[in-house]
Amino acid sequence: MKKQIKTALASILMAAAVTALLSGCGAGSKSAGVAAETTAAAMDSAGSGNYQSPQFDMETAETAAAGSEGDGLTSNSTVQPVASSRKLIRNVNLSVETTTFDTLISSLTNAVATYGGYIEQSDISGNSVSSSYESRRYASLTARVPSNKLDTFITQVEEQGNIISKSENTQDVTLQYSDIESRKKSLAIEQDRIWALLEKADTLEAVIALEQRLSEIRYQLESFESQLRTYDNQVDYSTVYINISEVKVFTPTSPDSVATRIQKGFSRNLT
Repeated sequence: MKKQIKTALASILMAAAVTALLSGCGAGSKSAGVAAETTAAAMDSAGSGNYQSPQFDMETAETAAAGSEGDGLTSNSTVQPVASSRKLIRNVNLSVETTTFDTLISSLTNAVATYGGYIEQSDISGNSVSSSYESRRYASLTARVPSNKLDTFITQVEEQGNIISKSENTQDVTLQYSDIESRKKSLAIEQDRIWALLEKADTLEAVIALEQRLSEIRYQLESFESQLRTYDNQVDYSTVYINISEVKVFTPTSPDSVATRIQKGFSRNLT
C-alpha cells in the first residue's frame, strides 16, 4: 500500500509542477508550488501516518514520467497541444445613412433574427425627417450575428443604406484558446489522481489537504470553462456596431459608384 501511495505521489508532483509552469511566473506559480508541497505532505501522511516530506529524487521523477502501473496513467496524457481550427473574433463598425429610417431599422432587426442572431443593444433618438424640427433621427444598434452569416448581413446593410464609413477588426485567439484547453486538461488529470488518493487516505490531515487542493482545482477549472465559453460566444457570434442617420439626401461617397448615384437620385425624388 505504501509503495502505491508513493508512486501516485510522484505522479501528483509531476502534474503539479506542470501546472505551475503553465500558470506562468509570479503568484500563480508560487501558489501551484505550495499546493504541490501540501499535497505531497498529505500523500506521505496517507501512507505512513506522519507528516514528513517525501524524498522526491530524480529516479522517482523518471518513474513518474514513465507512468505508474498502479494508476494506469502516463505522462503522455499531461498537457498535449490541442488541435483545433482557428478562433477568429470579428468586430465590424458601420455608419449608415437612410431616407427610410423606420423601414431600415425593421429590416435589419428582422435580418438579424432570421440569421439566428440577436440585437444586444438599441438606442434611437431625434425626430422624424418629416417633422418641422431640424434634428434628425439617429439609431445605434449592436447586433450579434453568427460569424458564418456576417458577410451576408453586411452586404444587406450596404444594399439598403448609404455606407459612410466601415471598419473591421479581426482578432485571432487560437493560441489563447488552445493554452486554456491544455491547462484545463492538466488540472482534470490532477483532479482524477487526487480523487483516487483521497479514497486511500487514512488520516484526517491527509483528507483535509487533499480536499483543499480539490477545491482549488475546481475553482480554476470553473474559471477556465468560463473563459472558453466567452471565447466561443465571441467567435461564434460576430459583433456589428451600426450607427444609422436619417437624411433627406445621401452624402456622396464614391463618385464612380453606380449604386451611390442611384441612391442619391432616389432620395432627391422623395424631397
